[in-house]
Amino acid sequence: MKKFPFLLVLLSMTALTFQSCFKDKCERTITYTRIDPVYKSLEEVHSGTAVREAPRELKTPGQINYYNNRMFIVESGEGVHVIDNSNPAYPVNTDFIKVPGISDLAIKDDYLFVNSYVDLLVINLNSYVVDGRAENVLQPLWMDIANNQIIVEYKETQVTEVMDCDEQGDLRHYNGGWFKGGFGMDDVAFDLALANSSESSSGGNVGIGGSLSHFTIIGDYLYTIQHDGYDLNIYDLTNPTNPTHASTVGIGVHLETLFPYGDKLFVGSNVGMYIYDNSNPLNPVQLSVFEHARACDPVFVQGNYAYVTLWDGSSCGSAGPNQLDVIDITDLLHPVLKKSFAMKNPHGLSVKGNSLLLCEGMFGLEIYDNTNPETVGDHLLDKAENFFAQDVISLPGSSNVAMVIGEDGFYQFDFNNPSDLKLLSVIPIAK
Repeated sequence: MKKFPFLLVLLSMTALTFQSCFKDKCERTITYTRIDPVYKSLEEVHSGTAVREAPRELKTPGQINYYNNRMFIVESGEGVHVIDNSNPAYPVNTDFIKVPGISDLAIKDDYLFVNSYVDLLVINLNSYVVDGRAENVLQPLWMDIANNQIIVEYKETQVTEVMDCDEQGDLRHYNGGWFKGGFGMDDVAFDLALANSSESSSGGNVGIGGSLSHFTIIGDYLYTIQHDGYDLNIYDLTNPTNPTHASTVGIGVHLETLFPYGDKLFVGSNVGMYIYDNSNPLNPVQLSVFEHARACDPVFVQGNYAYVTLWDGSSCGSAGPNQLDVIDITDLLHPVLKKSFAMKNPHGLSVKGNSLLLCEGMFGLEIYDNTNPETVGDHLLDKAENFFAQDVISLPGSSNVAMVIGEDGFYQFDFNNPSDLKLLSVIPIAK
């Protein structure tokens, strides 16, 4: 499905209507996109499971996680691609794990933790069967309590019809187009429809997520945020096949990303970066907040610096800055912005050694000399263009390989010589 802006931007735009139409009687032929909710009963949701299938082509890749020479790539709403990445020059698409309603994942000790609508599933990576399940622990798009059902997606239909002024007043305008909620959708449901039709160091044998992750595992606990939500939810994985909700921590507004670093947890939102002491894993304590202009906000941390990218993605409701912020976190109680570097469209990022890898959206992948973090943006070493770069993970160990996901596919680059990025392989999107 198409990606639309999140809740606040739409709330601010609902007043946009055909104001002039109310003065006189009028009719007009207009084309708009009608958005209708698709429901599932909770019984249907809870009976859904994971199914191992033959490999599929990538279509709409989302979250990524690297674990034991395998890359796991979410196919939004449908399942997980499993890529054997033993040789990054020749990755092999080996399996597809069908999971209805999936958007997020994390991995620990051969268990894959994923969402299936409102349920949390535990998939054994040796057998690819569901070994555990926690029901009703994740937030639905919309809950119809009276009928014991939830909205699981929104169907878009192009409609052309003659409308009078009163009907035109029900349309919402965005990005040059008109939209209308379908039967039974009130204003709040419509806003949620647009908001949701759409993107470390953990210790132990844990998968490595990208800088856009909404799920992360630290020790025996899974931390999750609802994208564009308010709360951090923590699940006890002491018994991994029986995950239990352990606690909820109210963080702030419009949470977007999670990045664990030692016993600290960095939470990116589209209004700032929150720093938490996670010494007590069930009760993270806020140390400080670094505020910034409203924008999408992935976070990566290395040493005494946090790196934050801000981009004017419509999903964050911003026409704000495109920049890389370098923040000194030597004093975690008082983070200090050291430098902002203007960028074109920065998304996910990763730091390894003295190299900073930056996804520049439609402008591809860039690599910078990070010997001095406070001047990193002034030292572009090389770039790979002509593809869309959304998020990146640096291969752990001695190999300098960047694993990049985006709208065009799964790319891998050798950066042993940071001044000469070499394309190793591509698994493209199905056309």
